[in-house]
Amino acid sequence: MRHNVLWLSCAFVLTLSGCSTLPKQIEHPIRMAFETPTDQTSLAKIVLPLREKYPQLTGYHVLYDPLEALAARIYLINKAEKSLDLQYYIWDNDKIGALALHAIIRAADRGVKVRLLVDDNNAKKMEGIYLALDQHVNIDIKLYNPYRFRHYRAMDMILDLKRINRRMHNKSFIADNQISLIGGRNMSNQYYNVSDNYQFSDVDVMLVGSASDEIIHSFDEYWNDDYAYSVKQLVNPQHYTLRYESLKQQLEQHDQEATVQNYLDLVTRSKAIEQWMTHSIKFDWVSAEVVKDAPSKIKDRASKEEHLNFQLLTHLEKPSSSVDIISAYFVPEQSGAEKLKDLADDGVQVRVLTNSFKANDVPVVHAFYAKYREDLLANNVQLYEFLARPEMENLNTHTHEISKKAKVSMKGLSRSSLHAKLMALDEKQVFIGSFNFDPRSAYLNTEIGVILNSPPLARSVHHTMDVNLSKYAYKLVLDAQQNIQWHMKNPQGETQILKKEPGMKWYQRATMKITSWLPIEGFM
Repeated sequence: MRHNVLWLSCAFVLTLSGCSTLPKQIEHPIRMAFETPTDQTSLAKIVLPLREKYPQLTGYHVLYDPLEALAARIYLINKAEKSLDLQYYIWDNDKIGALALHAIIRAADRGVKVRLLVDDNNAKKMEGIYLALDQHVNIDIKLYNPYRFRHYRAMDMILDLKRINRRMHNKSFIADNQISLIGGRNMSNQYYNVSDNYQFSDVDVMLVGSASDEIIHSFDEYWNDDYAYSVKQLVNPQHYTLRYESLKQQLEQHDQEATVQNYLDLVTRSKAIEQWMTHSIKFDWVSAEVVKDAPSKIKDRASKEEHLNFQLLTHLEKPSSSVDIISAYFVPEQSGAEKLKDLADDGVQVRVLTNSFKANDVPVVHAFYAKYREDLLANNVQLYEFLARPEMENLNTHTHEISKKAKVSMKGLSRSSLHAKLMALDEKQVFIGSFNFDPRSAYLNTEIGVILNSPPLARSVHHTMDVNLSKYAYKLVLDAQQNIQWHMKNPQGETQILKKEPGMKWYQRATMKITSWLPIEGFM
């Protein structure tokens, strides 16, 4: 969407947008998650005794490792007995997407009611598959904020850019109304260490208790919103020959491939999620606040209180010693930059980790982030930029085994991009969610996250950054002439100093500079 906005803005098409292309909605029954009784399910028998022990609190378990993150999802799909409610921005037709869909079909065959809500911005290649899945009596699929011109989407962008430019960026995963996952990961290869091109470094959190209930309510809000359309209403079946039985057969064949089975073996072994869930389950229980955008934000009708960024500021305590921000896309705007500088002036250590130019999968964002670097550095805000290619010894522990057994390219496994969205304040609070610290997340897209009032987790985040920043990121430093240098540690522990932006050619520098002058920062 950021790429599309750039070329449309350059052509001044923004001024033409104003004619609604939203398809006509048909009346649909309201469905609420808690209408389905799930208190006798296997997951409930694990979770409910813990909830009774820790009333009004939230249990959490952070999923840093991509294989553990996938293992948790597959385990929960396989364990579900009554309902699965899944909300995503991207669900790809690739190895990961197929694995999850096959597990969902098996769940639906067991009688599990599945609701899958996907933003329509990335659904074009999947809409035939969604239509086939929706033929199952227990699977309902909706596309959010849809394009009307299914095969000529540029028409929607020209005629109705204001709406099309706003997307449902939420990611939530709910099993039997008992356990929820939120964070930055979509259902696509690069989030789970199996892409041949590059891997996203990301983070999710598994939640039970009070926060999980709020996430369930949020899913219901989006599912029943008038911008959520049944895939049957949007997609013409005459354009697709794929039917449910054929899809099921294809997914079963995919599941039996040797490389898929080898990868699943690694996933199962990664953290032994089933053993953890059934025998040694241990959540950390804390007070927590779910912060989330209302669906009306997509329509530009949400009140200030219904915006995640307002709720975030309301529930976060004022830091006194340290703030660590990890954000794939970081465009602070002038107001955000001033807040960070004020904190640094008050003696708070402020560190920001975002993508370097080479690691950024959306280079246009880098142009607007780069505008703020010198000023932030001059005012004692520390900036770190994620390495596109960390040293081999700092790659994921399963990298070589995945390459060998699952036949994933080492070139892709050794290339990284930061996708996590996380913030830690003092030794008090940690935010994890889908919200990037940029104008798009603040004003345009809808997002969801959770604030965990957990001193141990906050300390862990700070410590992890202390130990690992030099392994995975450049440190930006101003020289005597106030020019930026990029410092990095080599395998021998020596500091290398780069005086030109790593991985950026002269014409790219010129392009970034010119792009930063365009009046489109609010779309980044």
